[in-house]
Amino acid sequence: MTASVEITDDGEKRAREETTVFFPQTLGDLLAIRKQRPDATPVAGGTWLLRNQGSRFLKLPKALISLSAIEELHRIGRSESRIDIGACVPINRILAAGKNILPQILLDTLESIGTPGIRSLATLGGNICIQGRSMSTHPALHILDARLELRRAGGSRWVPATNSRLDGKLLMAPDEVLTRIRIPLENWNIQLFRRIGPDTVLGLEDMLVFTAIARTSRAIITDLRFAIGSNHLNIYRSRDLETHLVGRKIPLPAREIAAFLQTLETNLEDKQPGLSEFIRGRSRSLIGRILSNLPPD
Repeated sequence: MTASVEITDDGEKRAREETTVFFPQTLGDLLAIRKQRPDATPVAGGTWLLRNQGSRFLKLPKALISLSAIEELHRIGRSESRIDIGACVPINRILAAGKNILPQILLDTLESIGTPGIRSLATLGGNICIQGRSMSTHPALHILDARLELRRAGGSRWVPATNSRLDGKLLMAPDEVLTRIRIPLENWNIQLFRRIGPDTVLGLEDMLVFTAIARTSRAIITDLRFAIGSNHLNIYRSRDLETHLVGRKIPLPAREIAAFLQTLETNLEDKQPGLSEFIRGRSRSLIGRILSNLPPD
């Protein structure tokens, strides 16, 4: 289907732009179209496409692929150890279905996105696929060891969320489509999500997304993970720092926490030079709060 969008100025006809819109009915149809037209932009809720409109006249890509009719992309499946979320499941539906299932840190992350009206349209798959920015869900997906299913005509592959991005871009072939997000279901007795500054404001330099999860048992740290995101392209996560504290007894001595935070500060300056002093300071404060209040079990 081809849609014509008329652009006018004070009622005067100036130009006419055409957008080709594809409406695949099955996943097979989608993959075939994607192979033939890798330039076409897949659209589910369309919230990101609409929010970037700078005028009252829609400016659309030359080709769109509507994902609304593909039933496979709207499914949620669960086993004892994981939950699979279709790329086109609206965020509000994920929140409702996963209320007592999903890790609290992911629920908190999803609840922070937009308004209820936006969450009824926006999808987790769409949030993941936005190029060139670190979005709110990315740090949580990193530390939860989420996996992404990428499909193309004739094949599919699962990639870790931790390995899927380079400089803010989703590493997928032009003819691939994100179809499912797999979330491991594990028990964490510490989960913290903080976002400072709305991710709906373009150009906000001091937007911070901080996520952390930890597991303790018999006054021992058995697992610790944290990630920091901002409007900058990269997500900061240090496996070396995370594993440094695994096996330590709690409560941690104040001097050990101070040394850890100093190392964190040095790493942020070296590996994320674009982060502002505000983001670095709040990150130190949040991880320091966690380390100072670790429960024994």
